[in-house]
Amino acid sequence: MKFLIRAGGIGTRLWPFSRKTHPKQFHSLVGGRSMLQEAVDRVAPLADPADLYVSTGVDLVVGAREQLPDLPHANLIVEPAMRNTGPAVGLECALLEARFPGCTIASLGSDAHIGKPNLLRQLLTAAEAAVESLPDCLVTVGVKPTRIETGYGYIRKGDVRSRVNGHPFHTVAEFKEKPDQDHAAAYVQSGEYLWNSNMFVWKAETMLRRFEEFEPDMFTILKRIQEAVGSPEEAEVIRTEYPQLKRIAIDNAILERSADVLTLEADIEWSDIGSWGAITDVLPVDGDGNLLSGTVLALDARNNTVYGPNGKLIAMVGVDDLVVVDTPDALLICPREKSQRVKDIVDRLRSDTDLEKYS
Repeated sequence: MKFLIRAGGIGTRLWPFSRKTHPKQFHSLVGGRSMLQEAVDRVAPLADPADLYVSTGVDLVVGAREQLPDLPHANLIVEPAMRNTGPAVGLECALLEARFPGCTIASLGSDAHIGKPNLLRQLLTAAEAAVESLPDCLVTVGVKPTRIETGYGYIRKGDVRSRVNGHPFHTVAEFKEKPDQDHAAAYVQSGEYLWNSNMFVWKAETMLRRFEEFEPDMFTILKRIQEAVGSPEEAEVIRTEYPQLKRIAIDNAILERSADVLTLEADIEWSDIGSWGAITDVLPVDGDGNLLSGTVLALDARNNTVYGPNGKLIAMVGVDDLVVVDTPDALLICPREKSQRVKDIVDRLRSDTDLEKYS
């Protein structure tokens, strides 16, 4: 099995800590290793060095190589433009299928915390076996919810299709995008839904056939890339063809439209750390529920998340449920319950030529 760590995202909901030139996967949020390095460490016991790949954006290549100096040069897949997970998955499948016909890929994110990496490795091994026996299936790793969460997508489990090493593989009854509070509560209470972790296992050839079926225009481009692999024109074909791919998530492009999708329930202490409101999932708080990083003085303050530089005092008096993030060139203040909307700030910055430098 080939292991592909996707590291091309920007992590806009963790702005201003996460920026387009140094996104959250390059930061250390838990422990001393960056999230990208931890993602590689998690699969290293399963993967020979030659079977480990990382994909990232053209603007992030230098950072990726600095953080992963032992990664073979040919194992860094460079996306010439930001096009979401659909094109990223298509590119990795086109390249690896051309190099290793019939290969199975574990396509994994780089920007989540996983507290039980040993269990994840067991599940990935089971998923590989399931895909080998059911090669037309696409396997998703679904995470057992631990709370009501509106910032994640959900997967509704269907019947058990297969079992491997005691792990049941359910058919997917439906995918649900980020729900409102009432729907999220109903999903969690029902016990039928899992969080969509964006971790997948599948045959590269099977995924390419799904592109041909559901996104034929994208498949045509991916086919041109695949046919150029190994030729002197490979890099130039990728550079010119990839930006023509439609911006779309792999869920919307393929998974939600495919019949043969299975999900594997994972109780692995997973957290996307996708917003400042969710960071307390993995980092400790004080007796008043505050997460304080930096030089912070909090008086009569509760349930706040504060990130700032050491040596610059942040003082808080009589405030609750706030996010305060101080960086050298930007300051964020918002209610914790609105932390998902930090992405809206980044969108506004990118649309304003005078402010785009802060994104």
